Amino acid sequence: MVKDFLQYSPINAADNDNEESFGDVKRFRAELRPKLHNIIRVWPILSHCALIWTSILFFALWMSTPSPHLHDDIPVYSPASGAVDLMIARFNGTLDFPSIYRGPPSPQIDAAWARIAHDVLPTRMSLEEILKAGEVDSPSKVKYPAEFGGGFMVSMEAPHQLYCLNLLRKASWPEYYGPTDISFQDTPEVVRMHLDHCIEMIRQNIMCNADVTMITWDWVQGHKKPYPNFNTRHQCRNYEKILDWAVEHAVDIPKSAVTRFEDTVDIPLPFHLMHTNV
Repeated sequence: MVKDFLQYSPINAADNDNEESFGDVKRFRAELRPKLHNIIRVWPILSHCALIWTSILFFALWMSTPSPHLHDDIPVYSPASGAVDLMIARFNGTLDFPSIYRGPPSPQIDAAWARIAHDVLPTRMSLEEILKAGEVDSPSKVKYPAEFGGGFMVSMEAPHQLYCLNLLRKASWPEYYGPTDISFQDTPEVVRMHLDHCIEMIRQNIMCNADVTMITWDWVQGHKKPYPNFNTRHQCRNYEKILDWAVEHAVDIPKSAVTRFEDTVDIPLPFHLMHTNV
């Protein structure tokens, strides 16, 4: 009885397979443990590298993507920023350089200036855009009636600055423009104020956009002193493209439609308007 109980019985083949499988698992875990330890040890380094490369990638994509709102180093919103197209241009600063914008007054020269220079070339901005540009929703600001699309009446700086330059050009030819041009038909005090206003606007613009392009100097035959070479290369904004934007987005409505709203509040009367019947 006892003999039968102690009798040897062979292990079942299936049980043997299970034993071998279990042994493989233990051996696999033993081999995997140092590998996991190494991965855990270097994981912070790998994650930091991945973060750095991801940041570099997104920064490169951001730098290569043109923004419709910001250009150059002037973080001031304008709906026309999308029309800014940078290009390289060489100025022609030769003293006697012929240009369609210079010379004795003529209908052709006046037409050339009239195309690029505008005292007011109105377009519109929404309230959101006005606030984005750093302005305030003042009750004195001119608004378009709802039937004409609403929004605020705005105009661009560049055409007005060229208008000012054209006014100075005309003032240098008083015998031609003095008797006929409406800009010189006001009192001498008001004309002088307009001219000084234009000089001041151009001064501020030149200093604001201080051009750091270098001018070389040459020895010129017949001159004892060096002479500056004003024919220099510049990075410019394509004015034609900006002007096209202004014309395309111009608001063309009857002057009578630009009316005061009931909640309009006037700003103080500018000095020069005290002398005119506006």
